[in-house]
Amino acid sequence: MPDMFPGMNPYLEHPDLWPTIHPRFVTALANLLQKEVSDRYNIIIRKRVYRVSGEDSLVVEQSAQANCDHGSTAANGINGSASQQPIPTYIAVPQTIKEDYIEVVDHQIGTTVTIVEVLTPQKKRPGRGRENYEQRCEAIFGSDTHFVEIDLLRGWEPISAYGPSDTDYQVLVSRSDQRPKAELYTWQVNAPIPPLTLPLSRPQDGKDAQASCTVDLKKALNDTYAGSTYNFSINYERDPIPPLRPEAKRWLAALLEQSGLRQSSQITNRYDEVKLKNHSAHLQA
Repeated sequence: MPDMFPGMNPYLEHPDLWPTIHPRFVTALANLLQKEVSDRYNIIIRKRVYRVSGEDSLVVEQSAQANCDHGSTAANGINGSASQQPIPTYIAVPQTIKEDYIEVVDHQIGTTVTIVEVLTPQKKRPGRGRENYEQRCEAIFGSDTHFVEIDLLRGWEPISAYGPSDTDYQVLVSRSDQRPKAELYTWQVNAPIPPLTLPLSRPQDGKDAQASCTVDLKKALNDTYAGSTYNFSINYERDPIPPLRPEAKRWLAALLEQSGLRQSSQITNRYDEVKLKNHSAHLQA
């Protein structure tokens, strides 16, 4: 996987790719955190399991394909050649969703001091997954546990805090003893990811408790796809999903051209001009 992106690689956000990246990223983040905390703390990866149905259970672009197939079949039916043929369609099959998250446990007092969530499409899209996640957040906000929410997905509405509408990614840090006040880290797709300060200690934990630790999310991303084959499944000639803003789209095109991952638009334009001239000459002949 090329490391020319200063921060997040927007191609990793594709709904078909992110579910495979999410658990690897959580594991890489947990490994980094374990190196930054004292022996008093354990970094534990928990797994949450729930079921979704409806739109959450449909595969990306299946609905669009179904509509195309429906139109073709309908046309055949009008001509009378396939009036008895079934219409291809899809049904919303319930699926079991398994998502990893991180708990920082103070084993000296035997309690969870911090919960770290990395958002997924199911948590951000309207539906059962988002409703369940919002209920869990509400329970955490009423407790004495710190909460960190990492949002590396540009699609859909943010969950836990209102921030600037012109940012691409954000991290919410909510200290239990400072609520409702919180800290919101934000950055654009063409900017480096800011270092994240993770709260650990609480007023009741004693003076020997570690106050916080700093984690490098960019390094966690690099560790996630180090030695992986994700790069072979990404077509950098196409725009990422979800699409970027026009200014960011131009920045990405220039970056990919400089890195040799996308053909230069100037070369493409010259090629198209040559094809057009040859085609015109052929028609005139």
